[in-house]
Amino acid sequence: MSTLHNLFTRHKMIPLAAALALGAPLAASAQDPGFSYLEGGFITSFVNDVENSGTITGIGPTAELETDAGGGGFIGGAWEFGENMHVFGEFSSASQELEVRDGTSNVEGEFDVTRWRIGVGYAYPVSPTVDLYGRLSYDNAEFKDVQVAGFNLDADVDESGIGGEIGMTWAATPAVQLQGHLRYTSVGEIAPSGSDTFDADILVGVNGRWYFRPDLALVAGYEFGKITTVNVGMRYSF
Repeated sequence: MSTLHNLFTRHKMIPLAAALALGAPLAASAQDPGFSYLEGGFITSFVNDVENSGTITGIGPTAELETDAGGGGFIGGAWEFGENMHVFGEFSSASQELEVRDGTSNVEGEFDVTRWRIGVGYAYPVSPTVDLYGRLSYDNAEFKDVQVAGFNLDADVDESGIGGEIGMTWAATPAVQLQGHLRYTSVGEIAPSGSDTFDADILVGVNGRWYFRPDLALVAGYEFGKITTVNVGMRYSF
């Protein structure tokens, strides 16, 4: 009986050791916040103050506009090089729902909100699980492709400017990473008047990532500003 018991115990330990060995890379990968990745997924956005800005033209003197959130997609990535430096890029495009009221009827349509930025960043490792980082970027925002049946509207506006971001990434557990940031962009808010389409804005964002594999994570993020966004997707870290 003692021999059988020892054999049974030994056979149970073999799969357990294998599971621990396979799980070790997951913990090691997730503990390093890292700035080499590719990601993408679904994004929804809401643009404030379009109705009163005069950005969309051709509605006539008696018609009124109302906007609502719409959905689209995003992609992004970064590559780490040198001593804690990285380059990065982000692109998103989402349809914004639009309603025109002319006193007798309400007509629904949409327009596209496209934003991208590219830049360079530096990350300072405070501990094995925490990084502080800063980024400088070149930002672009564009409204286009207004489609409302029965109206000849236009919102083909496109501007670029400088942006900056400071933030922190924390590996809260071996599989969960949390990130928070404060971001400035010179093309973040619809300008109420003047020749410029956009004014500067300060945005606050939070992100979470759950690594279900050593290099694959489910991601979710929220960024609050004059253009507010929510996104969900996947990240591949390398």
